[in-house]
Formats: sequence, C-alpha cells, structure tokens
Amino acid sequence: MPIDLSLKVDIVDAISRDEFQEKYMKAQKPVIIKNFFGKDAPLYKKWTFEYFIDQIGDIEVGIFDDEGTVRKDDRSYKSADMTMKFGDYLKTIQGGPTKKRIFLFNIFKHLPSLKNDFTYPPIADKYLKLPFVFFGGKGAITRIHQDMDMSNVYLTELKGKKRVVLIDPHYSSLLYRYPFGVHSSVDPDNPDYDRFPGLAEVKGYECTIESGDTLFMPSGYWHHVEYLEGSFGIAIRSLSPKTSKRFRGLYNVAVLTQLDEIMRFFLKDRWHKTKTTVANKRAKKAMQKGK
Repeated sequence: MPIDLSLKVDIVDAISRDEFQEKYMKAQKPVIIKNFFGKDAPLYKKWTFEYFIDQIGDIEVGIFDDEGTVRKDDRSYKSADMTMKFGDYLKTIQGGPTKKRIFLFNIFKHLPSLKNDFTYPPIADKYLKLPFVFFGGKGAITRIHQDMDMSNVYLTELKGKKRVVLIDPHYSSLLYRYPFGVHSSVDPDNPDYDRFPGLAEVKGYECTIESGDTLFMPSGYWHHVEYLEGSFGIAIRSLSPKTSKRFRGLYNVAVLTQLDEIMRFFLKDRWHKTKTTVANKRAKKAMQKGK
C-alpha cells in the first residue's frame, strides 16, 4: 500500500501576484499554474524535440541511467553514467520506455538565444537566474529528495507528462532523511513499513503535470518524479521567503555536502551505517512525539 497521498494540489488558470503571495508563497503550499510564463511565451511552442535535434543534436551530453545500477540513496548523483549525442538521446526517449535521464542541464550554454523565449513572471521575487532543463524517457524515476539549496522551484512541463509526489518538509524525520544530506531510501509508491514504520504517519500530495503546466514546489518540499512519457521541462527557482531556509540551503551546499564527502572517504561503508542509525533514531523520536 503506498503512503497516504490524498492531499490535493490546487490548479489555477491564472493568478495575480497578491493571490499567489498570500495563498501559496507565504503559506508555502504547492499549486499548479497554467501558462505560467504567459500564453504567448515562445518556449511553449518553439521548444520541441525536433527543434533541439536540428539545432544542437550533435553535441555530447551526459546521461544518467538507473537501469541495472545500484541506487545510492544517501547522496546526490555526481557524474553521468555515459555520454551520447544529444539528438540520439532525444530520439531514444521518444522511441519508448527508458530510464535514461538528463538533469540540471544548462541548455543555454549551447543555445544562448533561448533566454529570450521567456521572462520571469512578476508573481514572485528573488529569482535565481540560472534555469535548468530536465529530460527523461517513459518510466524514468527521480527518487524522492529535497533540493539542497532549499529554494522554491517552478517546474514547467514543456513536452510530455510527469507524475509528481510532494511531501511537506515537516515530515523529514518520518521520511528517514539521512543526516548531512537531503535524501532518503524511502519509495513512496512501494513503502516498506517494516523497515520504515514512520511512513504510516506521513501524508502527501500527488499530481500530474502536462505540457503548459507549472508546478510550484515550495522550499524544502520532498519530491518524487515519474516520467509518464518521453518528456522535458524547465525549472526556475526563487529564494525561500523564510530567512532560516535560505541559511539552511547555503549551509547544505557550502558545508554539509563537503563534510559528507570527507566522512564517506575516510569511513566508507561505516559512514552510511552511521547515517542510517541516526535517521532511524530521528524517525522513532518523531513517532513518539506524535503520540
């Protein structure tokens, strides 16, 4: 039985700055916004598989492939599993199911003119002006995690369809978050309640985003993404409205990940066992507190 994903994400066709700030930004509540960049923004029609194949199909790109690999749930992906020509990769994900993904891809490095195809919507402030594009084939999964910098994320689906699971960060201990990171070994679709009994107390959101939809994921929200079709989208970010989250994101990036790598280097498997023990103790404490 999957964890409780009965919470519903609001869907709006248009929204004013005041309404967005009051109902979603300040409340840190997710929402799906249609045509977030404006109905006539070029990226909605211009950005296609065919366009990218024609324009930059010959560049080499790093591919992450979970097929047959051992998951390392306590850490981020550091390097790609392979390289391919971008055009060959795009044809692959259009051709059928594959777990091959490209993420945090700076497509603007190769096509700088694409920056002219959208503007940052005025409903939010303090955007981080480094958008990334994500690609994946049907069946590809982005395991559940938090974004390390703790920023708000506006995930826009441009082609295809994705299923997204969202869980509020106040459930982090019950999700068995590893210390020194933003990851967990939990699978929200196939939870192991014997190993992770705290999951029985977790409630989350489940939604599907299609071409033209933008999902606002508030700062620190856990997210698990499943590609339902060969798909791609763009993510832009803005700073959290909470100063504590901003400092937490900076601390994660500048300090915690570095310490994690150092301890893993010296302690090897013992470090993962130590982090697992800490995660289990935190979950048990959270369960006792909830009683």
